[in-house]
Amino acid sequence: MLTALNQNRTFQGIAQAKKMMQTLKSVGNPQMMLNQMLGQNPQLKQAMDFVNANGGDPRTAFYKLAEEKGVNPDEFMQQLMS
Repeated sequence: MLTALNQNRTFQGIAQAKKMMQTLKSVGNPQMMLNQMLGQNPQLKQAMDFVNANGGDPRTAFYKLAEEKGVNPDEFMQQLMS
């Protein structure tokens, strides 16, 4: 049951990330949109703080977090892009 719950959360996270990527692609000034989102979403700010604490490279931070959570980052990215 816990596995199903964790998978559901993962899929919800993927759906949210897809929606955010689509929104960022559709705006004229992505940096301004990102700054707005950081101000409105404490979880997103926390994620950006995590990236900055890991050298400022989102890819490195993502792989580090995936490793910590026991998630295959390449499989996650495939699901995100599909």
